[in-house]
This record gives sequence, structure tokens and C-alpha cells, in this order.
Amino acid sequence: MKSSIPAIIFGIVIFFAFQMVLPFPYGIFLGILFGGLVIWYGKKNASKQKDSLLNYRRKDPINEKERAQNDEALRILEKKYIEEKISKQEYQKRKKEFEDTEYNPRKCKVCGSEDFEFIVDKRIEKLGEPLSDEGYYKCKKCGAK
Repeated sequence: MKSSIPAIIFGIVIFFAFQMVLPFPYGIFLGILFGGLVIWYGKKNASKQKDSLLNYRRKDPINEKERAQNDEALRILEKKYIEEKISKQEYQKRKKEFEDTEYNPRKCKVCGSEDFEFIVDKRIEKLGEPLSDEGYYKCKKCGAK
């Protein structure tokens, strides 16, 4: 929602710019077209809140990129505790969730491997919410779900 407001304002500015520069029928048509494209793009690519741990943390980190993402989320959590935005109990509770995830990795039930890949079944795009994927993890070694 926060990124759609600047997109709407910018779309209106583009609409009026075309109105002032081009003659009557072309200015309205191109103003509506380009202004609408800017508003549509702004709403479609709404940015996530960077400090939101719920949007940022991976529950089941599989590769180095996801582990690095969890490390960044833990750093943000520590920063919030230092700035006294959350209580000590809340900090300890959330930190324990990170430790449980990192030190108890998922293992394949068939071959015992810890090397997985995420297979995307469908992508979910809801207005005002972060982009999310639905799918499952597949073992890279034996191919089991």
C-alpha cells in the first residue's frame, strides 16, 4: 500500500504533463495510457517492509542464500531489542525460534540427506501482501518429497 500512493501521485503527474504538452485528443489518450501504466506497475511491484521479520525469515533454510537471509533477520531482531522496540521476553522467544531452525536441519526420510531444493507449484500474489510461493521441498540426492 505504501508504494502504491507514490505510484498514484506520479501517474496523475504524468497524466497532466501529457495534457499540457500534447493537443486535445492525443493528450488525454496518452495521459490515461501512461498514467495508468505507472499506477498499475506501482501496485503490482509493491515493496515489502524491510524490517518485518515475518516476511523475511525462512522457516526451513535449505541453501546458503536462505541461511544468510535468516542471519539478516536475526540481526534485525537484535537491532530492535537494542533500540528497545521489543521486550527481553519477546527477543528471547524469537531468538529461540531461530536457533531451533538452524540447529535442527531437515533430513530426507529416504536417504538421510540434508540437501533439498524448493519446487514451486504456484505463486500467490495478493494485493498489499508480499509475494509468496506454494510448493514442496524435494531431496536433491534421491528425489523424494
